Amino acid sequence: MASTDRGDTASCATCSKTQASLPQPLQRCGRCLNASYCSSECQRAHWPTHKASCKKPGYTAPPTMSSSGAILDSLFGGSNLDRLPKKECYTQLIDSYRLRVEDDYKFAHDNHGLYAGEDPQKEFTDFLNMAEKRKGLLPGWWNEETRGACEAMGADNSKENWADLSCAIEKHDVQEHYKDPMMPMKLRVLAEKVYGKRVQGGL
Repeated sequence: MASTDRGDTASCATCSKTQASLPQPLQRCGRCLNASYCSSECQRAHWPTHKASCKKPGYTAPPTMSSSGAILDSLFGGSNLDRLPKKECYTQLIDSYRLRVEDDYKFAHDNHGLYAGEDPQKEFTDFLNMAEKRKGLLPGWWNEETRGACEAMGADNSKENWADLSCAIEKHDVQEHYKDPMMPMKLRVLAEKVYGKRVQGGL
């Protein structure tokens, strides 16, 4: 979430506590910068209601070093993520999870993780646990230390961090960020490999 400076009359979108009654500044939704919250718990609780109106105003994604060809060959060729730089691998694991949460909500009407007001970090931990059980899916360099780095990236809710687990993503966000119209499909295939099944209801 981002800091807000709308004065003492600003209030939390969930519990309605005003800035004047709080010891710390209200935080704005890091995506739309409109809704304000007094805590991460209130933001998660409000997400099912806030989601429909949460859009990034004039968002322009920073350039990335996406290895689109490598990841497509990796996913459909049956190998793993070894060809990607570590940070990009972390980002794509996080994004495959975030897009799956969005797809489950949109196509299967299955609310979980952020969309159910739950802690996305905990569910992402479960996602990585499943990924580690899929033989040959994760890079050969994957270990406890690199997993921790991946989880830390997802837990970083600074405005500059694209891969923030507390921020939802949709198909167009992914296409814009990676500058690749095929990237949503690649991330969906990765998530299918982790979960062992497609989104119920189809895409």
